[in-house]
Amino acid sequence: MKFTCVTEYLKKALANAERFAGKNITLPVLANVLLEVEGDTVRITATNLESAIKIVVHGSASRIGKVCVPVRVLSSFVQSIGDEKIQIEEKQGGLVIKTDLRDTRIHGVPVEDFPLFPNIKKTHSLTLPSLALSEAITRVLPAVSISEFKPELNGIAIHVSSALIRFAATDTFRLAEKTILLDQQRNIEPFSFILPAKIASELGRILGKDDVITISIGENQILFESDDYVVISRLIEGNFPEYSAIIPKNFETSCFVSKSTLTDAVRASSIFTSKLREVTTVVKNKHIEVRSLNQDIGEYKNLIPCSSSGKDLVVGFNYHYFLDGLQATSEEDVFLGLNSEQSPSLIKNKSDGSFLYVLMPIRLS
Repeated sequence: MKFTCVTEYLKKALANAERFAGKNITLPVLANVLLEVEGDTVRITATNLESAIKIVVHGSASRIGKVCVPVRVLSSFVQSIGDEKIQIEEKQGGLVIKTDLRDTRIHGVPVEDFPLFPNIKKTHSLTLPSLALSEAITRVLPAVSISEFKPELNGIAIHVSSALIRFAATDTFRLAEKTILLDQQRNIEPFSFILPAKIASELGRILGKDDVITISIGENQILFESDDYVVISRLIEGNFPEYSAIIPKNFETSCFVSKSTLTDAVRASSIFTSKLREVTTVVKNKHIEVRSLNQDIGEYKNLIPCSSSGKDLVVGFNYHYFLDGLQATSEEDVFLGLNSEQSPSLIKNKSDGSFLYVLMPIRLS
């Protein structure tokens, strides 16, 4: 194989592939990446057996073929190259890399040792714009649980119907939900699955703004396909909890407030929190007071005007969870629906109802 392409394209592809490579001591071949030249493209494949990625890089080929080399070595070296174009060539099982000023060789491993890219028997498929998928993942991903006690919470629950796609994540302290309304009714039999958080995070990095993504399900696996890449992963087994009952419908106090102003106040208050990371919100007289206290550091208070209704209320939140909810909204004016310190509160956009964030309070006494 012999192939020439724009260096930046290869850098990006290898950086993405490296995050899918395995670190299995008993299967050292998983630390490698497979490069296959066919036509005027090179296909770059990496896998850890739980997930895999295949990326297409366009360029100019003068000889087809394939080679398997350590992905970390190759990616690190290519990242150091500043030349506009790069030439890669397979020679005697290794990879020769040439630019205007460099001539480097990386030893390879037998191509036949590299695992085959898995095929799945598709049971469900749909297409949607990558921008919509990326936005949905970004908004709910912070709420995914990092505890391994309940594996079904270690991913994003996705439910697909003929009219919409609903994304949800929870760690039991907060819940994030984002809905994508499909542009037209589709003849889709409803189905659900739980996408691992790691794959969701990687998709957030890979998805291009103008791509159209085909999503296919089968055999407890999921496949994402676009013109330039394919990602496959195992799904999380288990049942995501039915959460609709915990979304509050009524509030003791409701208010609309500037997202940026409240976000800045909560972020500043975090400097003065205790080990519980709590910030106190006091809604009174058309204002929200954000305050925190640390006996060893000091005290913080910030009074923010808001449009409110209901009774005066004092509620405490984990500042980190509070910030995640505010930052996931997409409008400058946000709605806060607050209840007592025993009941969940709600954060959402003022107008766009496709996203909501349920937050459990912290007991202040």
